[in-house]
Amino acid sequence: MSQPSNPTPVPLPPVRDTAGEFAELRRRYPVWAERFSGDEPVYAIPLPAVERLARSARANDQPPFDADAADAERAFSRLCTANHVVGFRGNVPIPFPPLATERAELPPIAASLGWPADQLEAVRRALSRGDETRRRLRGVIGWLLTEPVFLAQVAEVRHLFEAIPPATRPLFPLGRLLAVPGTGGATQLRAFGEALGRLLDRWGLATLAAWDLPNPQGPLLPNYLPDGAPARPVHGVWVYVPVHYPLQGDDELQRQVVEFQRQQARELNVDPSFAGNTHHETYDRMFQVIHLERAVSSRFGHLPRGLVSRIEDAAATALHLSADRVRRLRKMIAQCRAGRRAAVRELRVRD
Repeated sequence: MSQPSNPTPVPLPPVRDTAGEFAELRRRYPVWAERFSGDEPVYAIPLPAVERLARSARANDQPPFDADAADAERAFSRLCTANHVVGFRGNVPIPFPPLATERAELPPIAASLGWPADQLEAVRRALSRGDETRRRLRGVIGWLLTEPVFLAQVAEVRHLFEAIPPATRPLFPLGRLLAVPGTGGATQLRAFGEALGRLLDRWGLATLAAWDLPNPQGPLLPNYLPDGAPARPVHGVWVYVPVHYPLQGDDELQRQVVEFQRQQARELNVDPSFAGNTHHETYDRMFQVIHLERAVSSRFGHLPRGLVSRIEDAAATALHLSADRVRRLRKMIAQCRAGRRAAVRELRVRD
């Protein structure tokens, strides 16, 4: 009888020192690092977009990033990607899995664990489902960041947050579990916590990673959170499906779930297109365009001439889209934010 083979162990990767890497980056690029002195987040620009912005597309025209700035942006993008964060607020990294992870893959160490092939394949399928969940959640974020009612409610919550004395402000990510201190700022913090809870509940959010990074609650399958648990979402469609019940892609049960989603949207006084978000692929792209445009624009005190068209080119490169498609997405973003979502033919609700 042959002896079972013992796979060669693969050494564990070293634990990254995110804070140390960022401190070194700031030391290397002190002028560029001055932007991290405030409370606003500074997001990494995707590397393909950095490269597009670092070269001039027009004769006798300077690119938005000079050589030193481009080097700093490249290093910052690589640092954030390697540490699975989307940026920093001051010295604090900002994790945001819907955006920081585009595709999850088995790490090299998995091959050394001696798992059977069917178990490895099961893990790969689970990772693939996670990728699809992130894409759909990014679509929710894109819808939210183009909804005037949501943006107005976020502005109200932010106003209450900024009324709290800085020393007692809660830290991001902002969630439901907020401890109210017994010292100064308790009244303001309580008002803020209640308003934040209403915001999270109405829009089905788990947290706010930043004011412009709402983190939607994903599906809970199965849902092990007990009734009344603070982390349990207050709305959604709870479905019990027996083990023996055969679900099909066009099943009547699926249509009933969609109708329940629309009913809840009406009860929450939310635009009906939010229910089921049938255009999540388009809203995903809209979110990524919004995020990249904000990241680039934040690098400048005032926008240089021609920057918008350069941002469109950079977004097209980073997102593998045509420049015309990016311009169309930006027009749809503007229409939705102006309250004209229903007039955008590409975003009309599917029956």
